[in-house]
Amino acid sequence: MNGNKRRERAAAGKLVPGAGLAVVVFVVLGFCLNTAVRMPCYDVCGLDIGRMYGDRGIDHAHAPYIDRDLEYPPLIGVVMYAATVPFDHGYRNPFLVNMVLLTGLAAVTTWVLWRRDGSRAWRWALAPPLLVQGLQNWDLLSVATATIALYVWEGGYAASAGLLLGVGTAAKLYPALFVPILAAASLGRRQGRKAAALVVGAVVGFGAVVVPVYARAPDSLGYLLRFHRDRGPDRGSIWYFVFRGPTLRTWLHEDVLVHVVTMLSVVIMGAAMLALVIAVARVRISPVAACALATIVCLASSKIYSPQYDLWIVPFFVLLPVRRKLVGHFYVASFLVFVLTASDDHFLHRPTSGYLLGIAVAYRFVVLLLVAAEIIRTRRRPEPDRIVTIDEPGDGTREEALALGPGLRSTRFVDI
Repeated sequence: MNGNKRRERAAAGKLVPGAGLAVVVFVVLGFCLNTAVRMPCYDVCGLDIGRMYGDRGIDHAHAPYIDRDLEYPPLIGVVMYAATVPFDHGYRNPFLVNMVLLTGLAAVTTWVLWRRDGSRAWRWALAPPLLVQGLQNWDLLSVATATIALYVWEGGYAASAGLLLGVGTAAKLYPALFVPILAAASLGRRQGRKAAALVVGAVVGFGAVVVPVYARAPDSLGYLLRFHRDRGPDRGSIWYFVFRGPTLRTWLHEDVLVHVVTMLSVVIMGAAMLALVIAVARVRISPVAACALATIVCLASSKIYSPQYDLWIVPFFVLLPVRRKLVGHFYVASFLVFVLTASDDHFLHRPTSGYLLGIAVAYRFVVLLLVAAEIIRTRRRPEPDRIVTIDEPGDGTREEALALGPGLRSTRFVDI
């Protein structure tokens, strides 16, 4: 009886519109404050969504991919160009157009997280990677679509989830990791049509953005691949310090270092994905938890660091019952790496600044591993008072109850 009462109170708390609206308003106001701070700078204080126009020579007369090289997947280029069409020059006006779009995506994501997990959505709303870095780059194009995709997939709308993941992958590639995981989850439960709908939706969503761009500018795909293949480890990446000695000089020649780190990253990511797909197919871990682990492996093993990348993992602090202490540690570590990367060899000079940055990067890396361990440890432990029901259309009248791990006490698939 007490458990039922607790569940009723939790459900009632989620249905109070004012509570969810307050979280959304907080996020929107945070983005507006971020914008107000940046606007006095002619280049919006170095934000990518401002300065990239000048750095890459993109304006309404010079489209990305066609007239200018751009190292981002096509959706970002399309959004960049669309923001320049009404304006002749400058950084601030395109920045404001981008800001409106990204703020809207942040607001919708906030609402979805609140609808699913109630007050735990504050973990997202208060996250430094969101409030400080949400306008740094276009990562919210992927973070929002990927988060909403997981939400609608839980609701039984596999094709819509796939479509959203495909669109998100056309901005940043990490949502593509979720497609084989969710497909394996469906196949493991003998829901082949759901898996097929997800994959087809992802292909359609990705292709609708990517194919027109690369058909018009086929050389731009080669540029994107070469750009990222030839990049060395960034200062915020753990790989940057693994192959350096006490003087912070590399042990390997630069070309060899790039090749080795690229291969290690690919092998680690591939092995992790294989293990996660098998585990999900065997119902040993929940699909959402597996998606979180895939994101963590991607962040931890990547040779590229940008401060806004940490935003990728933040929705999972809401979707999964990660301990608040770990969440707090990650936010501190993320902010430290951002500050020390930006100030490296400025306020403090090397090697001192490099040592401090290395400590912060190691701190962030360890916290990511601890979060992963927490997710694995609790993958079968039900979260108290959380019940999610998923109704999925099908042919029969079979009703199957499945324990899907953290965040889901029981999930019910109802075929009607």
